[in-house]
Amino acid sequence: MLDQFRELVGRLEDRSSGWVARRDAAEVLGKVAQGALMALQSHRNDPDMDVRLQVERSLDTLNVLLPSRAAKRQEPTLRDLAVSCERAPARTVEPHENGFVVTVRLASERTQKVYIMPHETKDKRRMVQVYTFCGELNPQVFEWLLRTNSRIANGAFTLLPTKDGPDRMALLHNIPRADATPEVVKLSVKELAYYGDKLERHMGSDDAF
Repeated sequence: MLDQFRELVGRLEDRSSGWVARRDAAEVLGKVAQGALMALQSHRNDPDMDVRLQVERSLDTLNVLLPSRAAKRQEPTLRDLAVSCERAPARTVEPHENGFVVTVRLASERTQKVYIMPHETKDKRRMVQVYTFCGELNPQVFEWLLRTNSRIANGAFTLLPTKDGPDRMALLHNIPRADATPEVVKLSVKELAYYGDKLERHMGSDDAF
């Protein structure tokens, strides 16, 4: 299938070919693209979380590649980004300090709180920081964390400070402000909630975060 796709692309790009061959290649590629997009759209709510996350990654990549959408895009506010994640009762959004917290409902009546906060690096780069706490420091799960990091597309496990106590294990995704679209932030929230809760369950802890 990929070989046929590459052949069609090559035919379209070959300006020495006749216009009929290039037109036909463009027509077939258009039908393939439309079919692929419809298939991805139909699986946005797939029951398998890994499939659903990959579908949203693929759709987000397509959205970025569409110049008409990119040209119209204006920088959304942090509130816009947070509100785009809301889908009650599965995801509810509330203000939190100078940002927002999204409570994500998961299987077995569990929940995970994911924070969407403004952040500025030491070199003055603006970021949107998306994170979720997962548990108290536990060196016994460090190997599991490192192996799981390789499967996470949006973020990584780390340690984050708390206001009133020691550092906690957390899952963190730093998004450059210019790249922080509603689609990117919503995908990040869903993926962090899924893997953050997975760590809690791996440790056998209560649904604390």
